Amino acid sequence: MKTTRTTAFAVVALGIVLLVAGPLLPGGERLTRHDPPQLGHVTDLAMADDGSVLAGTQDGELWRMQSERWTKVDVELGGQPVTALAADLSGDPARGPIGTAGGLVNAPTGLPPVSVRISDETPTAKGLLLGTGEGLLLQSGDTWERLIPDINVYRLEQDTHGGESFVHVGSVASGVLSARVDALQDWQPNSEGLHPQANVFTFSHTGAGRLLAGTDKGVYWQDAPMQPWRQLEIGLENSRILSLHLSSAGADAGDAEQHLWIGSDDGLYRVALLENETGVEAASYADLLAPTTESRSFGISWIVPADGGVMFSAGGVFRYGHNGLPGWYWISLAGVVFILLGGWLLPARESEQAAPSRA
Repeated sequence: MKTTRTTAFAVVALGIVLLVAGPLLPGGERLTRHDPPQLGHVTDLAMADDGSVLAGTQDGELWRMQSERWTKVDVELGGQPVTALAADLSGDPARGPIGTAGGLVNAPTGLPPVSVRISDETPTAKGLLLGTGEGLLLQSGDTWERLIPDINVYRLEQDTHGGESFVHVGSVASGVLSARVDALQDWQPNSEGLHPQANVFTFSHTGAGRLLAGTDKGVYWQDAPMQPWRQLEIGLENSRILSLHLSSAGADAGDAEQHLWIGSDDGLYRVALLENETGVEAASYADLLAPTTESRSFGISWIVPADGGVMFSAGGVFRYGHNGLPGWYWISLAGVVFILLGGWLLPARESEQAAPSRA
């Protein structure tokens, strides 16, 4: 009878281990979907300072994800597609400036409305800077100052180098233009080394502060503002690069190695970058992690960090990174079964002990 009781306890213990281990077992890196409710096509994705993720849609809705839960932000956008969210947006997202296809919502107090499509926005020490298809708009007192007209601005990026702050403009067909933040009226061409009439869709920074640019002909890097651009040889030299995000490759990879996440028309790529005092190079060609499919035929236009991986928009919202073992719930269910079986064995043993012996 002692063996029965010991076995019962062992069965219960095994069940508890399986129940707890199920959701904790590593399943490697994989793609999962994280769409907001009532999803429209996602047109913008940004990360706020508090770590929450903001998603704007083509239907003029703004959603916020905190602790894996999406909630709708109560802001009226007139049904216009969301086209620009400041990456450093914090506090209440309903009150921050939001760029749409019909203009700017929540413009700074005292400024007249803006009724042109906003492609990007960034707050600077000189005021809010807006990118449009007709150039730049700079908040200046109680009016908007128009800068570099007749340039189709696609992306804006701030940068600090040598103690000076810069803003870089990624344009359609006009490459890169740059200016110091303290002299935003003085824009200079910054496209040496890029292919002629380059379309520049995205920027990022390396660990050492070098600037990366995603173009319609691959990825380029630059040592410092106004220095020549050099192409990063990663096997995507003829691809349209829509989004970039750089993250550490982890302590095991060494301090100099970084992961560059790349969004293109073909899908999500990742490549290890090696950086030293002489420049930047790829450790190998970029790996295609999540190819586009017929049901997900949108290019990857936005990438933000998420728990050791990334979240990105490609029509919907997706996450790529380490996840639990697929089907882990079957392991936990088996644990429940073993616990019940052990519980069934224990009462049986106690019943036998309580039964009177026969002479």
